[in-house]
Amino acid sequence: MLKFKYMWKNNCTAEVTADITTKKITVVNHSNDWLMRPFGLNEFPTFEDLNIFLESRCFPSSRHNCKQLLDDLGLQVYDPLDICMITYGRQWDDYNWILFDGEDADYERDVKLRD
Repeated sequence: MLKFKYMWKNNCTAEVTADITTKKITVVNHSNDWLMRPFGLNEFPTFEDLNIFLESRCFPSSRHNCKQLLDDLGLQVYDPLDICMITYGRQWDDYNWILFDGEDADYERDVKLRD
């Protein structure tokens, strides 16, 4: 079972549960702003939607220095879930990030890239 909260700074905008066995995704949105939701207006995402979302929170696999970035992260292969678990799925151009179940991360302390 994969569980995570999609965050905006230290505010939870959605909670996602993915059953890897049944491939069922459950989303509880805490924001009316669809831009703050991991799947936008899609209330019933598929496992493919989850993979697309996770990949959207990573550097592209076609990036010229992808191998070096994977090495820096201690990874052998490009796997969006593994990358997001290390980087919190953070991006330079927004304040959203992923807090995986069991982690004790704080936006200001652990995630923040810019002011």
